[in-house]
Amino acid sequence: MKLRIPTSVAIALSVFAGALIAVQSQVNGELAIALNDGLFAALLSFGIGTVLVAVPFFISKNERIKLFVATKALGRGVPIWLTFGGFFGAFFVMMQGLVAPEIGVTLFTLAIVSGQAAAALMVDSLGLLGLTKRKLSVARLLGAAIAIIGLVLSSGLGVTEVSGLIVLPFIAGFGSGFQQGFSGKLATVTDSVLISTFINFVTGTALIAAVMFTLQGLPDLSEGLPTNPFLYLGGLVGGIFIFIQILVVRQIGVLALGLSLLLGQVVTALIFDLVAPITEANFGPLTYVGVLLVVAGSALVAIKR
Repeated sequence: MKLRIPTSVAIALSVFAGALIAVQSQVNGELAIALNDGLFAALLSFGIGTVLVAVPFFISKNERIKLFVATKALGRGVPIWLTFGGFFGAFFVMMQGLVAPEIGVTLFTLAIVSGQAAAALMVDSLGLLGLTKRKLSVARLLGAAIAIIGLVLSSGLGVTEVSGLIVLPFIAGFGSGFQQGFSGKLATVTDSVLISTFINFVTGTALIAAVMFTLQGLPDLSEGLPTNPFLYLGGLVGGIFIFIQILVVRQIGVLALGLSLLLGQVVTALIFDLVAPITEANFGPLTYVGVLLVVAGSALVAIKR
């Protein structure tokens, strides 16, 4: 059974979901600073999200049966590659813990948005994920170029040593562009937004744990965990974001979703860096020019699909 909601509500939810991306970046960045461990912060965030998304399966026998049927069908009726969306989400959250505290939420978000625009170009031009192949237009290429120029301008915040770090969230944004397609298809095949969300979290948590244990082993908990409950909301926020994204993309389409997420992400990120920055950011005219260029360029990429 597919849930139908009014289009206006779906658009509003998409803007809200975009804002949640910036909220998650802020929260996970602060958790990483408090723990002095970006990878462990990412694991906590994704792990908490996995537990929260799993709750309905413990409560409802019907949901457990649907999950069992879906997992049993993996490799048969449900292609294994559809579960890879969680890997993109895991990399995204790892970058929130490792990079956002260094460059600030605004620059991090602009890099994410630029990467998403680049992913949209590739998916459309090659007809990936089962989507209709579309010829690249001059307008879309120009939009991508404008977004990247805006990102470069914004990275000149007076802290030149962090400029190279924008490449990592750019890659994370590029991957998140594919995550939308993977997760949406998985939700369609399993006929369940909840199952798609849960599988995203399980595979993502597994990847983060593998990376953390391989690179640094067990986390140092000698000083205990931070006591501020706000710092542990990243998993909940991420779960709500993924659920909304999967829910609305099949109803309003990739274009409306992309533009709505763009608006929510950038505006909220700017507010955070102006009101409660997690790192020192020297905002100047180039910063705001860069923001406008990234928004305009990414919007042009989406509109000219």
